[in-house]
Amino acid sequence: MSKTKHACISTKALAMSARKINESDYLELIKAKGLKEVFLYLRDNTYYGEFLNKMDPEDLHRTEIEAHLNDLKVREIEKLVHYLAGVEKTFFQVFFVRMEVESLRILIRGIARNDNLESLKGLIVYSEKNTKVPFERLYRAKDWEEFKKLLVGTDYYRVLEIYKDVKVDQDLAMVEKNLDRYYYDLLKNRLRKLDRRANRSLIDLQLRNYDLLNLIWIYRGKKFYNLSREELIAYSLRGGLELNDQRLLKLIDAKNLEEMKNLLVNSEYAFLFNHTKTIDLFMERRRERYLYYQNLKLFGDNDSGLGRVVAYIRLLDFEIEDITSIIESKRYRMSPDETKNYLIRPVD
Repeated sequence: MSKTKHACISTKALAMSARKINESDYLELIKAKGLKEVFLYLRDNTYYGEFLNKMDPEDLHRTEIEAHLNDLKVREIEKLVHYLAGVEKTFFQVFFVRMEVESLRILIRGIARNDNLESLKGLIVYSEKNTKVPFERLYRAKDWEEFKKLLVGTDYYRVLEIYKDVKVDQDLAMVEKNLDRYYYDLLKNRLRKLDRRANRSLIDLQLRNYDLLNLIWIYRGKKFYNLSREELIAYSLRGGLELNDQRLLKLIDAKNLEEMKNLLVNSEYAFLFNHTKTIDLFMERRRERYLYYQNLKLFGDNDSGLGRVVAYIRLLDFEIEDITSIIESKRYRMSPDETKNYLIRPVD
């Protein structure tokens, strides 16, 4: 792909970014008295408004608001993918796959709880133009076997066919891990096909996220779930940036969590573990804040690849997560200062 065409999509991402909510918007949302005030501010003062204006302010649900916020992300990705072709277009479409995985996760949890899947329709977000998943038919599935059969012809059938049932206290966690594994393996395979010279920073950042996800998986697997060595290995992601198979095995074989942390004390990932009192509470937020800053840097880089465009979508992800956290804070009646502690983007 020519540099001219990269310049075109890069300029488009810059223009889209100019509409993102700013710090004063965050402060208004944080100090809002409740869910309705947050909703009205988003609807009347931000670019999310057109995706929220059909919702009833008197009958609001957090998860439905989040789904409508993600509708904007679908449209933004659809706009950007129009400028791409070949392996770059195929790579960028992986964002649609992520949405499919999240939507399937919601429906599978619904099956595990014996929910009416039609009732979950408002929570499902995907690109109708870019999916082979028959979501409209899945809503009408009566049980797990029918649900799986409807996915024949998609990659998801291969991922899910081995599971005879899904129950909240049994297979559900492993089903979700396998869906995640499918997505991250696909992402890695598509990364390998990109021009390494033009996309070095982008590729390194994606693989660094594999390292971070593995560290959190191993730490929590050891501390909270007493997972076996084999389970920790089986569901770790391969192909990270710094944590090769040998280093992963050393972390998995650490006798205790202290030994695991000591193995990382001089690494770039030490920040995950250097806050003893809040390590468990904020570990995920630390990962995401680290990635937030890395994506800000990638967005500002003037390279010839897809870095800026991918960074824009990731920054949009973080924005939606923060809005969702603010909405959740109203449920628990958190103070503005407490709320800020849970945000990815630092707000003064």
